[in-house]
Amino acid sequence: MTHTPMVNDEMRAAIEDCTARLSAHLIELVVRGPRGKTLVEIFIDAEQGVTSDLCSDVSREASILIDRSEWIQGSYRLDVSSPGISRPLRFAWQYKKHVGRMLAVKVLAPGGPSNTRGAFHPWERTGSCSKLRRGSTAGVSIRETG
Repeated sequence: MTHTPMVNDEMRAAIEDCTARLSAHLIELVVRGPRGKTLVEIFIDAEQGVTSDLCSDVSREASILIDRSEWIQGSYRLDVSSPGISRPLRFAWQYKKHVGRMLAVKVLAPGGPSNTRGAFHPWERTGSCSKLRRGSTAGVSIRETG
């Protein structure tokens, strides 16, 4: 029988507190795999960026929390990293770090979605503005999904 551990509210709250103490934000917490071969993945981000030292500090603190709890039965592997470029931005504060960068933009329009690239620029409090390849500008609504 395969054992698939679940992330419970207590574990998520404890890991969020751990990352916050280290000036980081928990972006995603994933626990998967069979008993004895469980993989715990902690994805973090920080306004000042994610460094290997920050990942090491979060890993050390999270490992202590997991070892003292009964969240994971048996051995486990713990990976701590930044979300990476392929994961979507989930929180409004993350967008500030990407001002001026080129982004792939999916524009949802009445005629159907289209994909383009654009430079990310700030726009009011709740959105952003992307200068698209053809020189046009598109407003993008930003709301937190986490």
